[in-house]
Amino acid sequence: MNWEEYKGALDRLTPPPELKGRIQASLEAPAPVSRSRRRRAGLTALAAAAVLACTFLAAMAASPQLRTAVLTLFRLEETEQVPVPTRDWPEEPELTQGTVGQQVEVQYIHLPDSGSGCDYNNNTIFQVDRADDGSILEVHYWAIAGNELVPLETNTTRFSTVWDSVTYTDTVYWCEYQGVISCYNNGTAGMALDYNCTVSALEGRTDAVLLNLSQGKQMDYREYPVLLDLETGEVTGLLDGTGWEAAAPLTEVLWTDDLSAAILSSDRMGWFYCDREAKTTASLNTRTGLEVFSAYFANDTTLILLTRSGPEGDCYDIWTWQPDSGTLKRTFSQLPVYSRNEEHPYGFQFFFGGGRGIYVAEDGGVSVLDLVTGGITAVEGFSLSQTDGTLLPNPSGSKVLFAGHNDQTEGLGISSLGVMDLEKGTFTLLDREHYGAVYEGVLGWFDEDRIAITAHGKDDYNQTYLYLYRF
Repeated sequence: MNWEEYKGALDRLTPPPELKGRIQASLEAPAPVSRSRRRRAGLTALAAAAVLACTFLAAMAASPQLRTAVLTLFRLEETEQVPVPTRDWPEEPELTQGTVGQQVEVQYIHLPDSGSGCDYNNNTIFQVDRADDGSILEVHYWAIAGNELVPLETNTTRFSTVWDSVTYTDTVYWCEYQGVISCYNNGTAGMALDYNCTVSALEGRTDAVLLNLSQGKQMDYREYPVLLDLETGEVTGLLDGTGWEAAAPLTEVLWTDDLSAAILSSDRMGWFYCDREAKTTASLNTRTGLEVFSAYFANDTTLILLTRSGPEGDCYDIWTWQPDSGTLKRTFSQLPVYSRNEEHPYGFQFFFGGGRGIYVAEDGGVSVLDLVTGGITAVEGFSLSQTDGTLLPNPSGSKVLFAGHNDQTEGLGISSLGVMDLEKGTFTLLDREHYGAVYEGVLGWFDEDRIAITAHGKDDYNQTYLYLYRF
């Protein structure tokens, strides 16, 4: 899965005040895997269902390649002092560099007033100037080079295409930095229309971007992916001639990095595997002999499949399947479905970055599961039962972000922030102070190594801040 599929493109320029409530609600939602159709899905907490019937010990015993490791917890003695905002806007973006405890590199960025906040995309920051009617006047991009913000040239590509009797006409604003495309479009989100279009970059390509055309809402939702040539504005259907119609209406499409294959998801028809090179589309149930409940790419050659198990169908079995060879292997069985009971979370959360998952035991203990190999990494000395927290992997799945929340604070109220480094075997945790002086609206990964928090002034929402952390 590429960076954009993981990160999405949720327009966070004006996040609503109830965002924190939606994050909490997503933890309690009765869906095992978040398949949000909104932009920048995957930056909030992971979703799962609500039954607890199976035991973690049984799941671990069923792992055929069981190997256990430990993450050592390091809680920093020094506390981050989040800067208190001023009411003075800079004419140009301002960046302040610092460290906390000589172990965490922090960058505080204050952006000029555009009336639209800020966002980040593929290691760049961008800000949108809008007219009173919401139309885009200008898009500004900056790169972070060391401790400086470098302005980047913004390019535009106008396109018009027709899908399912609807005409889509829009402009993609984009820049290229270090061989990577960052892109944005206005779409029709928030308008009283029954269709939308979102854009995302493609791994390793600077000549084209991915457009996702969608129509309908809720049970009538459907989408189709097309390729946009950034130089010519030409639009090409990516699934044409593959027999994708067998899976229609499509709810979601997940891609290999080279676009050679896709997982097609349909609320009505189930899960399908599409081989673009062979021009074939087939049901995953038919190809594997399983009743597939959910599917994701672990990498370009391996899929992770979830099936229901347990006496009441209230647990998961985890499988890997390789389309080229047909090899099917179960790596975990009877994993209890994630839930939040009256006191603390419990069960399995599925990550779609790097083929890993999180398991929260009944006592609040946390383990990282390698869904491909069956490996288990326990987080030493840490319990989710003692805190309200969010866990999010980076795109490759090599690190996991943890954020503790203060429910008495407006916004996300991030009282502690940390990173579980699965390669180094460490979990570094940082406590924060003065975070309540701003409205922290969005939390996620800026890139593979840095965490990003976007914030706004409480008295003046147009005061915009981006905080970056490298542990």
